[in-house]
Amino acid sequence: MNHCSASQLAENASSSCTRLILGSDASQGTFPSTWTWPAVIGLAALLTSTYFSVDQIRKSKRAKQAKRFQPDYELLDETVVLLDKLAGTTAQKADLTKLGELLSRIKQAERRFPDLPLGTVVAHIDTYRKTSLPDDFQRKLTGKRILLDDLLDLSRQQGAAIANALAAISAVQNEIDRRTN
Repeated sequence: MNHCSASQLAENASSSCTRLILGSDASQGTFPSTWTWPAVIGLAALLTSTYFSVDQIRKSKRAKQAKRFQPDYELLDETVVLLDKLAGTTAQKADLTKLGELLSRIKQAERRFPDLPLGTVVAHIDTYRKTSLPDDFQRKLTGKRILLDDLLDLSRQQGAAIANALAAISAVQNEIDRRTN
């Protein structure tokens, strides 16, 4: 019986050790053709099926994640539409009721998905809501109880807050797209 240590195989690669590993009838340096081709084909089939299985699992996980994110993605779309409408006017407190509803739904989404940067969206929309003009600003303006410069400053702040909110929403939607595609 031939005994072969790993060091002998590594250093010498003697023919007796090689024959012991490959089989007694194997010639030195070649694999028997009856063993090699089925093994290569089997290995290729195993690798191919493993690749497609892993790919299918990954696609399934992404589809499930996309389904979970879909309502919040649509909520952000709805918020963008409303902010675009509000960007065309100087918003008064009465104009912001729908935005308040959307903001509350975004806060709920933030609790569901704390790893998404929805907090920045909430912060920018809150900033926008704080810059709204008082409901009776026209009466105050004609009565000289409020300065025109103050109103213009609030209007500028509204524009900046809308731009920041839209950028934050875009960043969140891009993150959702990155995770689901």
